[in-house]
Amino acid sequence: MSHSSHPALREAATRVPPLAQLFTQDAGRPHLFTFDACGIHADFSRQLIDNDFLIALHQYVSDTRIRELLVAMFVGKKMNATEDRAVMHVALRDSAHTTPEAKVAHVQMEKALALAESIRATSHIDAVVNIGIGGSDLGPAMATRALRRYCDGPIVRYVSNIDAADLDSALEGLNPERTMFVVSSKTFTTLETMHNAERAREWVKTALPDWSTRFVAATANPSAAHAWGIADEHCLEFFEWVGGRFSVSSVIGFPLMCAIGRDHFMQFLAGMEHMDHHVVTSDIPTNLAVMHALVWFVNAVCHQMPTVAVIPYSSDLGRLPAYLQQLVMESNGKSVDIDGEPLATPSSPVVWGEPGTNGQHAFFQMLHQGTQVVPVEFIGTVEPLGTDRDAHNLLMANMIAQSEALAVGSANTDAHKEFSGNRPSSVLMLERLDPQHLGALISLYEHSTAIQGWLIGVNSFDQFGVELGKHMATIAAQSIKNGHADASQTMTHPLMEWYLQAQKNVHSR
Repeated sequence: MSHSSHPALREAATRVPPLAQLFTQDAGRPHLFTFDACGIHADFSRQLIDNDFLIALHQYVSDTRIRELLVAMFVGKKMNATEDRAVMHVALRDSAHTTPEAKVAHVQMEKALALAESIRATSHIDAVVNIGIGGSDLGPAMATRALRRYCDGPIVRYVSNIDAADLDSALEGLNPERTMFVVSSKTFTTLETMHNAERAREWVKTALPDWSTRFVAATANPSAAHAWGIADEHCLEFFEWVGGRFSVSSVIGFPLMCAIGRDHFMQFLAGMEHMDHHVVTSDIPTNLAVMHALVWFVNAVCHQMPTVAVIPYSSDLGRLPAYLQQLVMESNGKSVDIDGEPLATPSSPVVWGEPGTNGQHAFFQMLHQGTQVVPVEFIGTVEPLGTDRDAHNLLMANMIAQSEALAVGSANTDAHKEFSGNRPSSVLMLERLDPQHLGALISLYEHSTAIQGWLIGVNSFDQFGVELGKHMATIAAQSIKNGHADASQTMTHPLMEWYLQAQKNVHSR
């Protein structure tokens, strides 16, 4: 795939007038740059894109064959070229079961929903603890917090870190006889997950010899789960054609099912499917995911702004930035294109953020007056999420005002009080934060991430960059067990030796 258009697009980006001028010269700008789809109102009018640049971007989308690539993904073509795999997370919420992948996924989803309902109905399970990491943690953990108001089942907690404090904290106040564990791992070999699972198993065994009744597996390697001791009726399967960071709508969402129940989880999937349909059927000029992807692509590649701040003005969406860090950066944080050739332009931006208004009193100083321009994505809801409507209106007032302030700035003769403005931001407004709208939002980000990858020219569906550190961690763990550094640890040999000696000193006290 050729991406020779990137230099021309970067040149076009330099000709875009300042935001103040764009609004002055085009009264219809807000209409052209706002989109409504699946209960999400998106306002991109304060992005550094003018009409001519937008036309060029739409042409680039056409030249890159984005529509054809989306259709190919939906029908099961092998979009993950480096691993020779299909990319079929959309099949997980295909209610019509139009592909073979959707049919087998439906069987596992029904098994998971039935098991979740039985756990919710029983009187002797009052807590579910999910043990996973990365895509086996971030999606369901984010969604469980976001759908706090719909959680009417057992307590659901998440453990991801190998740091013993994480599992210790999750187990605090729980009864091993009344706790169900979910071991979520695509391979069922992930170091952190399996170590924590073994600790949890020992904890349950102290009170319940038949420990397997308290463990469920969500995995693409059911034979490994069976060998570990998990019964077949508690083994939920997803598939190689589902990437971990795209797996929240698979059986990886099992702890969320336990928290919110079958009906609400089906609404969550329906919201995702609604957005899937919009993305694969809408024309490019009206396609929300395409426009969203273009904005992120323009800022990262054309304007070469290296980060993006995602600021949900919602405490319940507080884990969304962390979820997007994996979704976007693990997908598009590459240095070679789909053909293995070095990229000549930036790839993924660094994604970061915190909920508003907290962030206003932390890092917004830099957003408004720092030397590095950081695009911002604000996310809000029309319907209040708490019991104080006035507080919600004040929250939204802050969000809208911040987007305005970033764009227009403020002139002042005192340089310390000067705001340059012309700093891009978008606003995504959900009608309400319920299962259906959250599903639509997640699906939007999934599709935007894939489209960004195609625009940049990378394979968004592999993650070889994760493997090297995991391999070297195994060597380092063996070094600690042996009591001396490995010869291969040429750059950390002194650090390893220092740590081993420090451990001896601690144990001798």
